Amino acid sequence: MAGCGNPADEADFRFISASAHHYLDPQKASWSHDIRIIECLFEPLVRVRPDDLQVEPAAAQSWEASEDGLAYTFTLRPDAKWSNGDPVTAGDFIYAWQRALLPDSAADYTQLFFCIRGAEAFFKWRSNQLAQYQQPGEARTAESATRLWEEAQARFAQTVGLSAPDDRTLRVELAQPTPYFIELCAFATFSPVHAASVRAMAGFNVDTSTLVQDPTWTKPKHMVGNGPYTLKQWLFKRRLLLTANPHYWGRAAMRNTSILELIVESPQTALLKYENGEVDWVPDIPTAKPIAADLIHRNRGDVHVCPAAGTYFYNFNCKPTLNDGSPNPLNDPRVRVALSMGIDRKTIVDRVTRLGDKQPIALSFVPPGSLPGYDPPAQAGVGFDPQRAKQLLAQAGYPDGQGLTGLSILYNSEGGHGTIAQQIKHAWQTHLGVAVKLEAVESKHFSERLKNQDYTICRASWFGDYQDPTTFLDKFLTGNGNNDCAWSNADYDQLMHEAAAETDRARRAELLRQAEAMVLAHQPVAPIFYYVNLWLYDPRRVEGLPINPWKIRQLERVKVTRDAE
Repeated sequence: MAGCGNPADEADFRFISASAHHYLDPQKASWSHDIRIIECLFEPLVRVRPDDLQVEPAAAQSWEASEDGLAYTFTLRPDAKWSNGDPVTAGDFIYAWQRALLPDSAADYTQLFFCIRGAEAFFKWRSNQLAQYQQPGEARTAESATRLWEEAQARFAQTVGLSAPDDRTLRVELAQPTPYFIELCAFATFSPVHAASVRAMAGFNVDTSTLVQDPTWTKPKHMVGNGPYTLKQWLFKRRLLLTANPHYWGRAAMRNTSILELIVESPQTALLKYENGEVDWVPDIPTAKPIAADLIHRNRGDVHVCPAAGTYFYNFNCKPTLNDGSPNPLNDPRVRVALSMGIDRKTIVDRVTRLGDKQPIALSFVPPGSLPGYDPPAQAGVGFDPQRAKQLLAQAGYPDGQGLTGLSILYNSEGGHGTIAQQIKHAWQTHLGVAVKLEAVESKHFSERLKNQDYTICRASWFGDYQDPTTFLDKFLTGNGNNDCAWSNADYDQLMHEAAAETDRARRAELLRQAEAMVLAHQPVAPIFYYVNLWLYDPRRVEGLPINPWKIRQLERVKVTRDAE
């Protein structure tokens, strides 16, 4: 029985996740450790090779783009199948992408699909349709909810630029040329789902007319995937066991037949399991904790480090009022900028994380050097300047921090964020006279509070999902599902809209730099440092895990040799 013996006897490849999973639904997931497993269970049209970061065919064997860049035609592999043996069809992709576009489910990455013709208009139309249904006095019955859904289905088919001339052909029409569209198609949210099985576990909330998905469709006994693996076992907060999908088109090229993921929140315990030979890979070494510096400074051959396309930052809640109805002082950009100026970033990387120059302090949101052709406007950022910060606080009505109360720093208890929060709390009290409380909660509760803006200040991080500045900057668009700070600026939205329509690459990059400079001037978030990726594995035993800034991996390519143990 799985789980009773040594992990080495249970799987060819074993690794540790530092956090339990929130979702294994491709259209709902946004956390990187969830996406890592989703990539094993579901396969999008294309994927990115981890060794050279180039796009290659996946569920689609080929694709063509029109000369004007407004249409793409994908041809699915004839041998692309689901884990139950059904063929993967273009309709499965359309169904999955529609799921991501429905306001019913409020997916974090909905706006990634707005580059498709009619997608944004459909999202707004469906939102209005639901709002009208929920008005007082409207008849709310199963029949009326079903009728609205049928209208929405017809509207989607008529107005959104997705079509399937046949089961193996997917045609996508874009609203404007999108130079990174093919890379988008490699992202987990663009994966298909088995339409028949997922649809069978969905229904309507009669009171709201929203489509409600039974989340247990992602449990092992229900899930049907098209990726290299199937979900054999999922014990919450303990472990996942993946086994090779016998119907996967690339089955013959897989270098392992099973993967075991252990959920271990303590970095020290994770390191002990690695040293004892219970796991082969530890990918989530928290660089916010001294354990990372300890490993790096030992010059071990099994410690792999590279700059990451990711930023560690603090969110400021930018809503005019807090959830309890009280006025929100952080709605004033002067207060946000002042608090950001009160963060001694150099002390954090030198004395808290102890990574120094390996973990550069962040003045921009987009990490410098992470994107060819884009130079983030770091000069517009905010550095440590207590005197200027005190002036801004006084202008905002809080001289020497007086009256600026009710603030707290929310962080998830895993990953070493508490030590950083303590240092920032101390700096704000010492330099600005601002007292804040610290709130540590477990990851699931943290995620819920973050999405509901149930905080004043909270720690956060963001890793790029595809190689374009919009993977960072779309986060600040009004209404974006990942805009957890709830910042809204019409001028920013307009700049991003202009950049989306701009075909000249240099001009587009300049528009995006202007947009990022606006974020840095308003400081809805306070960038603190740029991440480094730190992986732990023995290259003499583990092959197929090239480390890269974007955390791109294909775990089916990993081969582990046990003889050296």
